[in-house]
Amino acid sequence: MADTTPSLALPLIAGGQAQKHVTHNEALALLDALVQLAVLDKDRAAPPASPAEGDRYLIVSGNPSGAWTGWAGRIARFQDGAWLSLKPLAGWTAYVADEAELYTFTGSTWMPFRATITALDNLTRLGLGTGADADNPFAAKLNKALWTAMTVAEGGSGDLRYTLNKQAAGNTLSLLMQTGFSARAEIGLTGDDDLRVKVSPNGGDWFEALRIARETGRVAFPGRITVADVPVLTAQVIAGNSGPGSIPAGATRYFTNALVGGHPSVVYAAAGRRRRFRDLRVVTQGAPGAGQSWTVTLQNLFTGTALTCTISGAGSNQAADLVNSAVFEAADRWCLKIVSSSGAQPTTNILFSLLFEGLD
Repeated sequence: MADTTPSLALPLIAGGQAQKHVTHNEALALLDALVQLAVLDKDRAAPPASPAEGDRYLIVSGNPSGAWTGWAGRIARFQDGAWLSLKPLAGWTAYVADEAELYTFTGSTWMPFRATITALDNLTRLGLGTGADADNPFAAKLNKALWTAMTVAEGGSGDLRYTLNKQAAGNTLSLLMQTGFSARAEIGLTGDDDLRVKVSPNGGDWFEALRIARETGRVAFPGRITVADVPVLTAQVIAGNSGPGSIPAGATRYFTNALVGGHPSVVYAAAGRRRRFRDLRVVTQGAPGAGQSWTVTLQNLFTGTALTCTISGAGSNQAADLVNSAVFEAADRWCLKIVSSSGAQPTTNILFSLLFEGLD
């Protein structure tokens, strides 16, 4: 039969042993030293000058001195006026009071317990510097964060890709930026799979500034772009001349570039993509005459739109609508319609221009 236990080396009482209480008390003292192990410090290389009964230390120094000479890696306990050396086994843990940190013995050295953790799986909440809750199961309160790629030398590829995934197109996947916990900007896939950039002055009202179509890569600016409050041209210009075809008094005609006809189906042009038409300008060769007019309107094939302007009187040969606009779908067809009053002068070669902005 062995004289001590295999794990804590507690002395065993032999059969017929005299003074059994001595062995028993020695085992209790060892249990008192090792169970719920908490030490005062781990960074001393020599014993303190005035230890208290029961004080314990980890001797992490590789070259301890004094009464601790040769005890590197061990546990030192001050007991009955002398230092006692306790040899740890791999897996033992100790609480270091002056650091409020747990340390684990690896078999050769004492390491911070957190440094020995290599995997954390299936956590339901994690808070860094703050508390996590059911709505925010991961929460971090900090001033800086770093993500860096694992290098090839470390066994990685040198790349770093941050992947975010949502369940379906109708869900939201976005980066929401806030001031004082009130939303001010959002970038992501919000309600569909197009990439959108939105801003808000108050967290409730939103303005979409940019949208990139997932299927075509086309970029749309739903709001007008400005520099120093001056609108910047982000649209394309359609400009043309109706051609030599005459538009007599009292007539209604339809035209696009170099085409004039009595029906929109003769002269229409395809929109080709979803777009907004605006800034209609018209210039004629002369004036319609006193009390007369030419009214030009953008048509969605057979239907007039709000984009329209009128040249009136004997002293004017141009007009514009810079206020209204009209949205056309990709399959829609457009042309311009001119209505000449009953006494207006005949006119030809009408110059026109439109701006259009792609919306997909």
